[in-house]
Amino acid sequence: MQTLPDEFNRPPLKLVGGMPIIGPFADNWENVEHFQARADDLLISTYPKSGTTWVSKIVDLILNKGDMAESQKAAIFERVPFLECSGPGMPSVAFGRWSTHVKGWWKMRQQSDILYLFYEDMLEDPRREIQKLLKFMKWEISDEVMEKILKYTSFQAMKNNPMANYSTFPFMDHSISPFMRKGISGDWKTHFTVAQNERFDEYYRQEMADTDLTFRM
Repeated sequence: MQTLPDEFNRPPLKLVGGMPIIGPFADNWENVEHFQARADDLLISTYPKSGTTWVSKIVDLILNKGDMAESQKAAIFERVPFLECSGPGMPSVAFGRWSTHVKGWWKMRQQSDILYLFYEDMLEDPRREIQKLLKFMKWEISDEVMEKILKYTSFQAMKNNPMANYSTFPFMDHSISPFMRKGISGDWKTHFTVAQNERFDEYYRQEMADTDLTFRM
């Protein structure tokens, strides 16, 4: 097996209570264990590259009433701290199966106070999806603040914003690939061959056969 150069490798995983955790998070696990959530805390749970930073920035601006100067006082990963974990049975791969993640949260949506958002919906009508967030958070903003949030959280604005584009985050070499890529849906067409797409479609059918969760393709 070919060894990748260091700049291509993520920090190594470490076992914490039998669960693989990315190294820097594992080293700080004592603080995680002692963290006490409040009733009004908001958890953003996403699979990687599914709009995590986008929603985080929107929420940050909602809470600060569109004040970009306040939002720019620290990088988004400091203003909205995050953890990366792997799933059960995936000892060498962080995050675990995508299907396990999305189906698990979909199943819980009727039992808990959960808002389920779709990346394609956010691309289609960000104003509508922000309004869903506002209703979920029981928060109200003016039309002026809404326009600011739409402006500051557009893909191009965030891609050019060092406090949002992870250019200040360690472990990422943006000369290889920027953290924010194209901000579109359906880019698989430029990467998958017909045969690869057929294999993926079959895999998808098998993984999603036991749920009524559907995605726009």
